[in-house]
Amino acid sequence: MRLMEHDGLDAAHQAASADAVASGARVFPCTVFAQGQRTMISTSFPFSFLARQVVADSAAKGGNPTGATNRPLMPDHVKAINTYVRENPENYILPPVTLNARQLPAIHVPRGNFKNRLGFMVVDDSVRFYVTDGQHRIAAIKGIGSGRTSITGLVDSDEGFEGDGLAVLIVVEKDMKAIHQDFADAAQTKQIPASLLAVYNTREPINGVLADIVDQTDFFRDRIDATSKTLPKMSQSVFLLNQVRQFVKELLFADYALAEGSVSKASIQRIGTKKAQEDFVAEVVTLIDTLSEHMEPWKEICGLPKASSVGNKIPDLRQKYINLTATGLVVIGRVAFEILKSPDLEWRRAQYSRLATEIDWQRSADIWRNRIVSTEGKIATQRGPVRDAANKVLEELELKPAGPAAASE
Repeated sequence: MRLMEHDGLDAAHQAASADAVASGARVFPCTVFAQGQRTMISTSFPFSFLARQVVADSAAKGGNPTGATNRPLMPDHVKAINTYVRENPENYILPPVTLNARQLPAIHVPRGNFKNRLGFMVVDDSVRFYVTDGQHRIAAIKGIGSGRTSITGLVDSDEGFEGDGLAVLIVVEKDMKAIHQDFADAAQTKQIPASLLAVYNTREPINGVLADIVDQTDFFRDRIDATSKTLPKMSQSVFLLNQVRQFVKELLFADYALAEGSVSKASIQRIGTKKAQEDFVAEVVTLIDTLSEHMEPWKEICGLPKASSVGNKIPDLRQKYINLTATGLVVIGRVAFEILKSPDLEWRRAQYSRLATEIDWQRSADIWRNRIVSTEGKIATQRGPVRDAANKVLEELELKPAGPAAASE
């Protein structure tokens, strides 16, 4: 590594500037530090620089990846990143990428026996950096392909992204096996649980209304587990946040398992404006409050002190009632979807009350047997059983799952 030491930061800066003037290169402020036995460099590069001087060596799909630096490129992933940035030009975030340099250009640093030092990296037009981790972010910035299947790079758009920057970590490494290992090490991340993602990703309209629904209903507020992937058997929470999200998907689209790509587009159409979101939240709060006022065991749970030993009753109630399971909740959502087709608010409220009082929500009830409850007592989660159970509830309430006209009869 061409690491040159100087008497102080000003001297290092002057030397780097002199190198740049002599070679027509650019100077990038950087931090030089150690991880293990290797020296790392961190800085940020403008998008225009990344597009020109960072190389992604992608393996061919179906080929042998050992000779390439990167895994096969996934155009759909590139498109998703590219679209995300374009749709949020004033408020987006792209995480840092990891690059490797086979030979690093000159770096000027202050003299000293420190593990972390500020410095200045001199880069001319001949230098190329190779992607270790982050090839899809780089591809979204520079663009890929040609013709109909091409994805125009962010640097070639009219939104002015070329001056934006991306943080980079640079590792000096020639050995391909070591580069592959760096990629594998960089991928040691744990997927965010769906419930937690629903809390954080409020760009999606459905997640925005989800938070308001939980906050504004006594039954859900402080009784939803928003961090776990599965609900522990003895949990005093009534549902996971992602299970409530499935319920909201039923209310909006009559499909709790609708693919996330479709959810994003459909939710913008249904509740894309602030007014539409406020109206939807108000309706769902009316639904939940009506159910929790009249329906067992929701009514009983609302009477229990929150975060107390009395809450230990909830796991026992969960074993007894279908409406304390994710499947039961989406059945309620599917039935309410049909009720929501009527423009008559008072009629809708009356049906919510009937849903709470005229349906037996105990697991042992005949209405659920061989629909969503098997002879062994197991709860089904597939679309078909959920649809059959919801249709049976509609039949019991003398409602027809056909259209708006049916609801007003």
